[in-house]
Amino acid sequence: MRVKNLSLVAVITTFVLIIWGAVVHNTESSLACPDWPLCYNSFFPKMEGAILIEHGHRLLATMVGLLTIGLVVLTTLERKKSEAHKNLFKLSCFALFLVIAQGLLGGITVIYRLPTIVSTSHLGMSLLFFSILIAIHHNAGSKAITSIERFKNVSEETKKYIEQNWKPFIRHGILLSLTLLYIQILLGAFMRHAGAGAACGLGSNSSLLCMNFESQSLTFWPIIPQAQLHMVHRMFAVLVFCVISIFSIRTRHFFKGLKLVRIVSSLPFIFISFQVLIGILTVALHLSVVPTTLHLAGAALSLASLWKLNLLLKDVEDSYFLGIRHSFFSDVVDLTKPRLSLLVMVTALVGTLIAPEKIYFFKALFSFFLITMVVIGAAALNCYIEREGDAKMVRTKDRPLPAKRMNPKTAFWFGVVLLLVSIPSIWIFINSLTAILAIIAAALYLYAYTPMKTKSELAVYIGAIPGALPPVMGWTAVTGKIDFMAVALFLILFIWQLPHFLAISLYHAEDYGAADIKVYPNLKRGLQITKIGIFVFTLMLFGASMLPSIFSNASFVYTRAAIILSTLFLLYAFKGFFLKPDMALQKQWARNYFFGSLFYLPLLLSALIFFK
Repeated sequence: MRVKNLSLVAVITTFVLIIWGAVVHNTESSLACPDWPLCYNSFFPKMEGAILIEHGHRLLATMVGLLTIGLVVLTTLERKKSEAHKNLFKLSCFALFLVIAQGLLGGITVIYRLPTIVSTSHLGMSLLFFSILIAIHHNAGSKAITSIERFKNVSEETKKYIEQNWKPFIRHGILLSLTLLYIQILLGAFMRHAGAGAACGLGSNSSLLCMNFESQSLTFWPIIPQAQLHMVHRMFAVLVFCVISIFSIRTRHFFKGLKLVRIVSSLPFIFISFQVLIGILTVALHLSVVPTTLHLAGAALSLASLWKLNLLLKDVEDSYFLGIRHSFFSDVVDLTKPRLSLLVMVTALVGTLIAPEKIYFFKALFSFFLITMVVIGAAALNCYIEREGDAKMVRTKDRPLPAKRMNPKTAFWFGVVLLLVSIPSIWIFINSLTAILAIIAAALYLYAYTPMKTKSELAVYIGAIPGALPPVMGWTAVTGKIDFMAVALFLILFIWQLPHFLAISLYHAEDYGAADIKVYPNLKRGLQITKIGIFVFTLMLFGASMLPSIFSNASFVYTRAAIILSTLFLLYAFKGFFLKPDMALQKQWARNYFFGSLFYLPLLLSALIFFK
């Protein structure tokens, strides 16, 4: 109960903080305090005017940070009670990580005078943190009792109807709506911070169409790039509105007998309608503070209601269906190996963002889209090739092909079509060098690494090559050439994958053995070889992280960040040599190292982006 109450306070305070942040931007108070974290070297400066708005936002952020620390303390005290309490502890720790990162982004925003990418990331991370707090509050309430008991008072007629007619696509449609809305919010933030908020003109005549300032006429697609960005935001808003409306109304109609779900499923449609109307008023009223702030408030409430609805629908699945949660949509997503693909796509985006040359926004977006198609196409074909081996491993046997939920031909043609469309498009519309790198990456992944996994432990080194090429592709999409920074990115990603995979192979050794995949831990003296490899490659990663500082003039802040992160990572790798000869401890160390690597890489690359 204490966690539930404190998390509710944190959710409300964070919502206020997000809206206050919009006021800071909309009143142009962002640099009222030119220093950080203090304001004119004072924790409590004279609170008036723009300083009140800006520094008040910082003080409220501090309160949110303290509330998050309180959640970590409470969940730490209760984490041994059950697995549910342990999960709450993990969520609280992740929330603390996000709020610290959010505070650092806020400082970077001030110190570097409002760079667009940092300001946009600041809002994006705040919404992610907001969602984690909502999940903590929901789970603190629903895990005190089982999800089945949550719906125990439902009539037998309603239970029977749900059990007979439920389709997992209902929840997956809500997740799709949530994803599209999050992208739309980031796009809107990028547009405003890039100065394109008024690019289509202001006033009631410009609320729906865009003013072409050369011909002084209204049009759907203007010539000026900033105005095009503005219109993309508007057009995408129409798509998001339609998708949210369809799935929220459908969900409400389906759950006729569940009052709580019906009420929550109505909220996304209400909030998104409010947001669209306020968006129109924002332009009509010349970007005045109140409508622009309410526009973000509507977006945040829409996101929160969709996320809460998703959590409730998950409880329904837990109550009635005992793990039957797959739809064709979710199976297609699983086919793309979403976690791995997302990481690879992010590294490709990093290469685009840190490239020294300017790139037209839509070309950057198009190139990222095409590279993403290459990544998920190769992942789908990998699932097709490895379907028999995946059926033998616990961690992969529920994928759509080994579980026989999807026809193998569907997966094959899905992957083939993506590659046949994306690679020639990269060659034609981006440049030939990026296309050649895409061909090399796909070929090595599918025809070298995949078959080699069952023949030799050396496959990990081959597999690290296609995994390290996407950031180089992002770089070459902008510059059209490979220079030292591109090589440094390649080396960082290549070396990072080696200890990362060795750690996975250690705590999944039995699973890999069942599928006859060759990994070092299954060799004689394999445990010692694996630990030595993790330490040596982590040491090499330390050296690779220094390359941008030595040869490419990376900032002093990046250098500090790389030294601190790499030192901590290396010390934890070294810890593996001093563990007791208990396999459970060895696996736990490897698992912790794996999760640490998932924090290390984004933090290192973020430092490269935000402090370049």
